[in-house]
Parts: sequence; structure tokens; C-alpha cells
Amino acid sequence: MYKNEVGGFVLRLVLGGIFLIHGIVKFKEGISETITRFHEYGIPYAEIVGFGVAGIEVLGGFFLIIGFSVRFVSFLLISVMAGAIVFVHFEDGFLNGYEFNVALIAMALYLLFAGSNMMSLDQLFNASEKSSKGKIQFRG
Repeated sequence: MYKNEVGGFVLRLVLGGIFLIHGIVKFKEGISETITRFHEYGIPYAEIVGFGVAGIEVLGGFFLIIGFSVRFVSFLLISVMAGAIVFVHFEDGFLNGYEFNVALIAMALYLLFAGSNMMSLDQLFNASEKSSKGKIQFRG
């Protein structure tokens, strides 16, 4: 085990927890409230985007926590945060505006490029693929 694996694992859990909680809040307060806010921000197709963002945050956060499809989920979360900066936070400036979004993007970029296999489903799937590569297996 390497030090960066522990760091990536912690980063994955923290980022996953943040997005999972934010997504749950969007559904808990009512997705219609989220859609109304998205309309006010001028986000096109607010109904579709509202469900999409909340779904990506909930499923993406959960998938990061369990370590499933970490790189793909990281890409989706980077896209969500880029949209949040452009449509919501950019006018407020960096401080008290989009600095938190930039930090989340940086965390997700690390996971996108480096991955995180420590205690993850991705590691489990990769290990079974490597061990069975080139072998004929009979199941009885």
C-alpha cells in the first residue's frame, strides 16, 4: 500500500460524502424547489437539469464512497461544478463565490487522473479480471 492510495481513499470518501449530502438535500427540500432556483438562475432546461444534477450528486456521491466507476463519476461531478460556477457563482467572484466549487473540482480532478482503488469496487472488479485473464475457467 502506498501513501497516495490512503490520500486518494480519504479524498474519495470526503468528496463522495459532500456530493451525497448535497444531492439528498435537493430531493429532501423538494426537487420542485431546486428546479425553481435553477429557473431563477437562468439555467436552460431547468426541469431536466434539476433532476440530472440532483441524481448525479446522489448516485455519484454514493458511487465515490463505495469506489464504483470513480473516474467516470469524477468527470460528471466536475461537469456539474463547472456548470454551477458558470450559471450561479461566477458573478459573486472567487471569495464567497466559487472557491468551494474550485476546491471540489480539484479533488475530483485528482480522482479523475489518479483514480482510487483502495477499498473500492473498482479494485475488486480489476482484481478478478486480472486473475482470470487468459485462463479457461470451468464452473461446476
